[in-house]
Amino acid sequence: MDVWFTSDLHLGHKSVARLRGMEVDQHDDRVLRGIRELPAGDRLWILGDLSRGAAEDEQRALRLLKEHGGHLEMHLVPGNHDSCHPLHRSAFRMQPYFLEVFASVQPFQKLRWRGRSVYLSHFPRPGMDHADMESRHDEVRLDVDLLVHGHLHSPQPRTGYGMVDVGQEAWGMRPAHQGEVERELFQA
Repeated sequence: MDVWFTSDLHLGHKSVARLRGMEVDQHDDRVLRGIRELPAGDRLWILGDLSRGAAEDEQRALRLLKEHGGHLEMHLVPGNHDSCHPLHRSAFRMQPYFLEVFASVQPFQKLRWRGRSVYLSHFPRPGMDHADMESRHDEVRLDVDLLVHGHLHSPQPRTGYGMVDVGQEAWGMRPAHQGEVERELFQA
């Protein structure tokens, strides 16, 4: 089994699709194609922001992910646009819907790579946010040595020392293989 990572799918999100240079249908097809093309039985970690967060968009995103990613073992580390993230008061009510699609849903995950602890989170470290934007949600961010994250929509995978963004923009609108992410994370 190979392991893959992605973030910030933003299915159905017109503004994000436009920022990525596409119409929403073209955008969604491209994002879903990257998931659909992964080998059956592989593991995919999605680090948040499945849609723009509105209830109907979220339901649509979950349906599409179940349809196009049903051949995978999928796990979700939700983002600020996902109603199951603990940032939202009713997150505990929403989790059962997400668990119909994902094998697990948790606010972060700790893994072990090359004998070191590596954390998965939607957010980068505290104090970092989109360019020209004050950092939000610092109270739920991890301040750890090695962090794989999303949220920034960075065009480059490396976002700082010991940090790799697995968002769609950084990886050519496709999931990143664990080996690729490890190389970026441990690059001197």
